[in-house]
Amino acid sequence: MDFLDKLRKILTPEYKSGPYLNKQLKFSKEDKGKRLSSLTPREYQVYLLLLEGFTVKETAKQLKIKYSIANTHVTGIYKKLCVSSRAELIINYRNINTVNNKSP
Repeated sequence: MDFLDKLRKILTPEYKSGPYLNKQLKFSKEDKGKRLSSLTPREYQVYLLLLEGFTVKETAKQLKIKYSIANTHVTGIYKKLCVSSRAELIINYRNINTVNNKSP
């Protein structure tokens, strides 16, 4: 299942009314903002690129870091933001204000 398939699945009515939604309803917009502020400056850069649709490989190239390092940052982001995929990250965090710019 590729990225677009996962995104389509998330946008289906069954997904929105099932246990997946209940997982995300636990966190308010304020809670999500707090979770975002827990990201390191580099994780935040990776997060922004993921929201733009970059793959991990493209992110690594853009930031001039090794793929394995970029992948480690993605894993940390997923854990801190309580998501399990890029599609879930985009769906749940695309509307959160990214006012806390953590650029180094």
